[in-house]
Amino acid sequence: MVAVVLTGVGHLILTTWLDKQMVFTISAILFWICFVGVRVHRDPSVLRRWGFRREGFWQSARMLLPFGIAAVLAMVGYGLLAGTWLFTWRIFLLLVLYPPWGLVQQFLVVGLLAGNLRKDGRLPEWAIILVISLLFAAIHLPSIPLAIVAGLMVAFAIPAYFKAGNLYALGLLHGWVGSLAYFFVLGKDPLADLIRGGIWP
Repeated sequence: MVAVVLTGVGHLILTTWLDKQMVFTISAILFWICFVGVRVHRDPSVLRRWGFRREGFWQSARMLLPFGIAAVLAMVGYGLLAGTWLFTWRIFLLLVLYPPWGLVQQFLVVGLLAGNLRKDGRLPEWAIILVISLLFAAIHLPSIPLAIVAGLMVAFAIPAYFKAGNLYALGLLHGWVGSLAYFFVLGKDPLADLIRGGIWP
């Protein structure tokens, strides 16, 4: 739990304040790969308990599909109306590259944070969903549209995870919605920024 909170703090500092998205992303991925590796070495069955399994994928996907469709339509509409719409071939590349990072985030926020709160048993599920959704929305500020999309996504992801126990569908949803949010809501091409050296120092 402490490591998850520290990751969130690191996101605020490196991404929101210092504008070093790639520094945070790579650092977080490396840290959590090491964390998972150590836990799996001690207990190989922990991956399935966390939700890294095939079972429940399609059940979770069906639960998430309505939100996914609504989110895409809303972001396209917002991009066109607000003038933030940006379309380039690199969007398809990001749709492939982003889901692994989306899986990491869903593992942290839903699998570990929400999952541990559920095991603790002191909060009802609706309160867990509300608290985690608001926290996840808050770390995506100051962009109000992005915070709304992020918060709603987690509000749908947590019940799907509690019911189906699968993280892969959540990671795909996060990666695809996040990719479209970059181009349609923020009007940014993160891959172009990376190529120009604008993300990594």
